[in-house]
Amino acid sequence: DKTSLILAPLLAVCGLQIPMLSGRGLGATGGTLDKLESIPGFRANLSLDEITHLTQSIGCVITGASAELAPADRKLYALRDVTATVQSIPLITGSIMSKKLAEGLDALVLDVKFGSGAFMKTRELATELAHSLVDTGNRMGVRTTALLTDMNQPLGRLCGNAVEVLESISVLKGGGPDDVRHLTL
Repeated sequence: DKTSLILAPLLAVCGLQIPMLSGRGLGATGGTLDKLESIPGFRANLSLDEITHLTQSIGCVITGASAELAPADRKLYALRDVTATVQSIPLITGSIMSKKLAEGLDALVLDVKFGSGAFMKTRELATELAHSLVDTGNRMGVRTTALLTDMNQPLGRLCGNAVEVLESISVLKGGGPDDVRHLTL
C-alpha cells in the first residue's frame, strides 16, 4: 500500500537497508506493486543481483517475489484470488512471511490492516493474523512486531494506483494528508 512507498525511502535515509518483496492487490484493492507499476518504466521483476545492488547502493528496493525469492508465492497468491481463500489466515501468513523471510531481515514491523478496506474485516481477525505473523517471524529468528491499522476509512484523500503514488510523494516532500503523515511519520 502507499505506506510502503513512504516508509522504505524514509528508513533508507536513516541508514537502514530496506529490501521489500511486495505483492499485488487481491480483490478490490491495489497492492504496492500495482501502485508502483503505474509509474512509466517501473519494473517489479528484479533479479536477486539487482535487488542486492539497489539495496546496497540506495538503501531500499521494492520488488515482487520471483523465481529466485519466494518462488511459490506467486502461485499461492493467484490461487487465493480465485478460490475464495483471500482471508485464510494460514495462507496469508505463508504468503507474507515467505517474502519477508526471504529478505534476510534482522527485524520486521508489520502493518496489519482491518476494516472495510482490508482483507481482515474485523479487529479480531486482524489480531489473529498479527499473532500468526509475529509468531512465525519470531520462530524463524526474526524479531517481529505488528501494528493494527483501521481501514474502515480510506487512508489519505486519493484512491487509485497512480494518484496514491503522487500522494506518497507529497508526504515525502513534507505535505500530504494528515492521516497518512501520522501513520508513516
